Amino acid sequence: MSLPKAEDLTATWVYVEPGLGHILGSENDQGVTSQMYMNIYTAIYNYCVNKSRSSSSTSVNGNKFLGGAEIYQRLKEYLCGYVLGLKRRDDETFLEFYVRRWVRFSIGAGYLNNIFDYMNRYWVNKERTDGRRDVYDVNTLCTLTWRDYMFTPHVDTLVSELLAQIDAQRNNEIVNAYNLSIAIKSFVTLGIDTQDLKKPNLSIYVVNFEQPFVAETAKFYADESARYLAAHSVVDYLTKCETRLNEEATRANTYLHEHTKKPLTEALNKTLVEAHTAAMYSEFARLLEQTETEHIFKMYKLLNRIPATLDPLAVTYQVYVQLEGLKALEALKAADDEAKGVNPKNYVKTLITVYDRFVRILDSAFNNDAKFDKALDDACHAYINSNPIALPKPKGTSRTPELLAKYCDMFLKKSSKESETADMSVDDIMVIFKFINDKDAFETHYRRLLAKRLIHNTSSSNDHEELIIQKLQDENSTEYTSKMSKMFQDVQQSTELKLSFREAVEKDPAVQRAVVPDFTPYVLAETMWPFTHTKYETFKLPAALQPTYDKLQEMYQAKHQGRQLKWLWNLCRVELKANLSKPGKPPFIFSMHLLQMAVLFPFNERETYTFAELQAATGLDLDHLEGYLAAFVKHRLLAQSPAATMGPETAFTVVKEYKSKKLKVNFATTLKTEAKQESDDAQKEIDEDRKIFLQACIVRIMKARKTSKHGALINEVIHQSHARFHAAISDIKKCIDVLIEKQYLRRVAADEYEYMA
Repeated sequence: MSLPKAEDLTATWVYVEPGLGHILGSENDQGVTSQMYMNIYTAIYNYCVNKSRSSSSTSVNGNKFLGGAEIYQRLKEYLCGYVLGLKRRDDETFLEFYVRRWVRFSIGAGYLNNIFDYMNRYWVNKERTDGRRDVYDVNTLCTLTWRDYMFTPHVDTLVSELLAQIDAQRNNEIVNAYNLSIAIKSFVTLGIDTQDLKKPNLSIYVVNFEQPFVAETAKFYADESARYLAAHSVVDYLTKCETRLNEEATRANTYLHEHTKKPLTEALNKTLVEAHTAAMYSEFARLLEQTETEHIFKMYKLLNRIPATLDPLAVTYQVYVQLEGLKALEALKAADDEAKGVNPKNYVKTLITVYDRFVRILDSAFNNDAKFDKALDDACHAYINSNPIALPKPKGTSRTPELLAKYCDMFLKKSSKESETADMSVDDIMVIFKFINDKDAFETHYRRLLAKRLIHNTSSSNDHEELIIQKLQDENSTEYTSKMSKMFQDVQQSTELKLSFREAVEKDPAVQRAVVPDFTPYVLAETMWPFTHTKYETFKLPAALQPTYDKLQEMYQAKHQGRQLKWLWNLCRVELKANLSKPGKPPFIFSMHLLQMAVLFPFNERETYTFAELQAATGLDLDHLEGYLAAFVKHRLLAQSPAATMGPETAFTVVKEYKSKKLKVNFATTLKTEAKQESDDAQKEIDEDRKIFLQACIVRIMKARKTSKHGALINEVIHQSHARFHAAISDIKKCIDVLIEKQYLRRVAADEYEYMA
């Protein structure tokens, strides 16, 4: 069949109309050949070009008239009739019919758009430029025709069948996923904004599919979750819920538009999670007790979909951790009561065991979530600082800083049994240190024990000592560890002093014979070291040590004029060679305090002394002498007569043969009075340091503000001191009164202060 005349509209339409059915996919049609496709394209092209060139087609103002209106109208009427004429087969559902015809129609529309390309580019484009919004390119015309004559009249049936198919899929029935995907995507394609064809429009998709789908989903899962929880445990529900959410996520990624994910997620969260939070909360404590980390993680993941629902869970977690910590310490206290004392190692290890248990849960079950991290921190602060061991009296001061310092001492001090410190570590120390409230108290106790390790040379590892100080500095400030650092400097300088003393002694043979060999002096800065100078007014230094004492005094005063040395006799240690062994056996080496040595030294002259004679020889007071003699009697180095009481005439005789399996025997003991004095001194130092800190803090704040209300000043002082200790309001008020007396501040009103200095 030859091409029609270009000027004949009727002939042209008669020629192309049969081919349009082939292109759009008429029933039982085999498609269109390439020759047919080209002939149709040419016929339409010829008509539009001829119409445009016609002399009779010149419009007003001399503008060229572009042909296409008549054939556009013929096409529009044809598409309407074509869509209305589509029939469903007897053996298919409307969804199957819709998808089958939509797919073929969409493909055909694309080809039609190409065939009418000339009309699209010229006539359609000009009409829309001139403001006509009822003229569209052919592809859009096809889509709108489908929407108006196929989709809109049957949308309720289509949506009903789509939701039924999705419901069947949720009930594990096999459905045609392809049909679901194509039909749902057609809702998006049909959403055309006729005013702006390039602007996406989801109104048809949202109103006709998304809203019914979300509502049906919420109803489905509300019913199912209620039935499932009534017949199964919460743990089973967690697994079921996780499976359902994964299914819906897969469905959303496969079928649905991105816009639907948010409302769908909200509906799922409300029906599957929020509606059943009470059941999950009630099960949470049991899961913690049995450390069912996997199930806790499932619960966390579900509730994390609605972050606000995690708050009660975090509170329960905090309370549970705190109770578990207190329970563990109650058990430890009961065991320690039987053993008459609190072992610092057992105490710290118990704290660490509880912390490690729950930090593992935090990592594996809560994904280190900030809410649960804070809950764990708050719980640890509570049970570490306030427990039956740390606070035996409710209004007392927490002993945790002191016990942690003693744990450090056990870890850092030389020990004959390495197994005792094998399970101790720097990390344990820093974990507990992070949680203690009174960090200033820890610093005081730690520094006191460090001082003893340094002067007695009992540190097991200088590397560990320096590492801990560095970590304490990192955790706080350089100021926090400044005194400790100065102590190490003093020890280093004392080592240099020892070498200088030895060189000076070696130059004079007479002095060298008189001084004590291996003499190690320590010169310590009084303000940095935690030792209190005790004046032993009547103490008599043993004659054997006098030359050494005189030489060091002479040498030091010559080098540092104006400095005064205060001797800490109670901290001096000596080693004595005791020829009290069996014949042929090497002598014993006794290690003891200098004051103990002063008690033993007279026995070089004779075997027996009375209490009064020993007091006259040593110059020690009654308490010290009684304590040291009792220790020697207890260790069977001295024999007491009479044994029952100790008085001025009580005789003490040194044994002729001392019995001990060890050749090196440590007699160094701390008297109860000295131990109590040391404890009192430590608390006194803490209290004094706090007063100074609070006063400095108040002055610093007032200097910056010039004036301040009472409440505001109190709150700011508490805030600034929080990192070191928990300041009591009563202590802050006392410091304010002291500063007023010192004329740093003055009251300008009942509740207002002014800075003066």
